[in-house]
Amino acid sequence: MNRRRKRRIPFAAYAALIFNGALCATPFMAAHLISQAYGGERPAFLSTPEAMAATRQAMDERFQQISIKDDVAPRKVWSDLVREALKDEDMARVRGLLLGAPAMLDGKDGEALRARVAVSDTAGDEAMLQAALAYLPDDVQSTYENMSTKTVVGMFNASAPASAVPGATTAVPTSTTALNNVVVEDATDETSDEDRGETRINLLGNVRGHAKAAVNWANDDKTELPTDFLLSGIGLLLADDEEREGASVAMATLRIRTAAPIPFKAYLTRRIEDVVPVAEMKTVLAAELGNQLNYTPAAEAVVARVFKTVIDREKLAPLLAEFKILREIAHDTSVESAIQIVSRVNDGVDLRAAGLVAAAGGDRAVALEHFDGDNLLETARTVVPWTNALKLQVAGVAACLLLLAFVALTTFWKSFRRGRPVKKSAVYLMEEHPA
Repeated sequence: MNRRRKRRIPFAAYAALIFNGALCATPFMAAHLISQAYGGERPAFLSTPEAMAATRQAMDERFQQISIKDDVAPRKVWSDLVREALKDEDMARVRGLLLGAPAMLDGKDGEALRARVAVSDTAGDEAMLQAALAYLPDDVQSTYENMSTKTVVGMFNASAPASAVPGATTAVPTSTTALNNVVVEDATDETSDEDRGETRINLLGNVRGHAKAAVNWANDDKTELPTDFLLSGIGLLLADDEEREGASVAMATLRIRTAAPIPFKAYLTRRIEDVVPVAEMKTVLAAELGNQLNYTPAAEAVVARVFKTVIDREKLAPLLAEFKILREIAHDTSVESAIQIVSRVNDGVDLRAAGLVAAAGGDRAVALEHFDGDNLLETARTVVPWTNALKLQVAGVAACLLLLAFVALTTFWKSFRRGRPVKKSAVYLMEEHPA
């Protein structure tokens, strides 16, 4: 009885099956991994502790590059920059340079400064400021102390807000130097106990003034609605307190006059015109207020109703969220500094990057914007949180890649070790060897 010999499946079949399977699975697994890490609804440049630490480290690297000059010690470069900032009476820039001292000083001075901060009685930025002052020349230290005293005294000599003077209006500054005297609006009695005593930025005017402007524009057929009018209406009629502060920063940036183009002004104009159908707004205002020549309480109600009905609410929500980012930038630095930082923003991603830089650096961002503004937003870092699911996906992709490499190398090695074929005799089932 003849037995059938079982034919073994050759290694090439196994190798081809495993290799093709891993080759097909790897791109899908990698795409899902990238989507989980960087895609989805999670926006870029969130102000997480990890992202802020990474951003601050990137800013220190830029500070270190600024302090490097040929044949000049970094400490000398740093002290000269502080002296120049004091001469310009820019205390935010001065504080930023002092806070960036550990990165700008050379190795020995930087280590000594960190050691001084470690044993300081105070903590945080105040400890860094006090420690960095010791590394400045005596004349610069004296100038800094005089400027600091002058700033504190000026806080007690501030003039009353425009709202306290009957008939006064809130002026929007037309240059960055005028922003030092920005008018703020006191918190009203309707605020909570936690908010009582705070001040809010108000560069939008009031609803009465906005209604007057609406009546004037409704009776003017030759001039289109200006962007600042639309921005003022959104801030006054459709925003909460935090969003209104951000809209005030946007207003100051929109009205600022400089020789160089400001990308954020073009971006802000596009965003507002995307939210507000300008032609429809003009038509409705002309129809509702065309017969009125002066302000009346009824006109104020009409303007509020028109804004609330004409504006696209779905597109409005992202714009109001950006106003909150502007508010945070102004609170982390100042209104003047916020305008300088935001002026370099080209789109929404840049705006979130600016918010992260301001939150991580504070006055460091002010100094860095002055000396290296073109690279300021590039210091923002997005840190991917390493969750267990993400780690498992990385392990899966790595396993597929290793399997591909193993199969390829094994097949390559076996192709060289394969022996010469042995001939079998069909009659005697004996091996035949070549002569």
